[in-house]
Amino acid sequence: MDSSRLVPALMIGAGLAVGGIGLFLLLWNVFSGMGELQRVVLSLCIPPVLMAVLIGGYFLVRGGQNTPS
Repeated sequence: MDSSRLVPALMIGAGLAVGGIGLFLLLWNVFSGMGELQRVVLSLCIPPVLMAVLIGGYFLVRGGQNTPS
């Protein structure tokens, strides 16, 4: 394993995890006027969708460039 690539990947993963939890809590408070089922479904589904768009956009912009070995 190349630790020079592993550490940044772990940091990005940790950032996404913390961001997802924070976004869940924010959305949970924003949707406080809704019913419980709608509130849970929206708060659980929106963060992964936003992360997928963010990561997918990164790979589209990056253009599949290979990193030097």
